[in-house]
Amino acid sequence: MKIIIICLCSALTIFIFSCNRKNKKIEVLPFDTMKVVMWDLLNAEEFNNILIIKDSTLKKTKNNLKLYQQVFFMHHLSKEQFYYSYQFYEQHPDQFKTLMDSVSSYGPRQRVTNNK
Repeated sequence: MKIIIICLCSALTIFIFSCNRKNKKIEVLPFDTMKVVMWDLLNAEEFNNILIIKDSTLKKTKNNLKLYQQVFFMHHLSKEQFYYSYQFYEQHPDQFKTLMDSVSSYGPRQRVTNNK
């Protein structure tokens, strides 16, 4: 009898914790955060391209993934959060266009700011 009660309690506990994880909804990243993260991802990809030219033994996609993970870590994001937000912006073309325009204008401003 004790074994059955322990098994039922364990199953109920597992069920409750698994339900809580599924109910957590991933939030869409705010526009300004998304802009900065995308800018950093583009920089990471460009940095990887330069490394590939210098060292042909590097695997482009593997190294890209490592750099992307570093960017996500730096911004305290998960890969899922970023891609969920990216899909959201892609599904809203007006916001996506504004985001892309903002990213492209953000770059030159960053260069000017960093050179001062």
